Amino acid sequence: MDYPYIQHPTPYPRTPMTREFRERGLVINENLEEYDGTTAVVRSEHVAADEIEFLRWRAERWMKVRHMRAVLKTRPGFLLRNWRTMLTHTFRGGSFVKALLGSRTSDGRSPRYRAIRKAERLYV
Repeated sequence: MDYPYIQHPTPYPRTPMTREFRERGLVINENLEEYDGTTAVVRSEHVAADEIEFLRWRAERWMKVRHMRAVLKTRPGFLLRNWRTMLTHTFRGGSFVKALLGSRTSDGRSPRYRAIRKAERLYV
């Protein structure tokens, strides 16, 4: 595996998950263009979708940073050449320093992060 990846539960049409999530009132977004696995299109009974998306985003970026140790062991030249690009991509929409300090000011609800996510969906 090159990089760890977390995907949101996504209620694709005509699946048992869709039926169950709709019955429970958890589907908040019916726009299939956003059913990409990285956009939270459902909420939980206790957590809003935007908070779920932020939590995934935060967890995934730290998993990627921790994964860099494994890349260093197997492909040190690649990591030494690309570490800055990898960190820039991993912390896009936020700040590595703020993340280290535990700041929530650059979370998944920030305008910068939202603009990046919108551009990614349009690209695909």
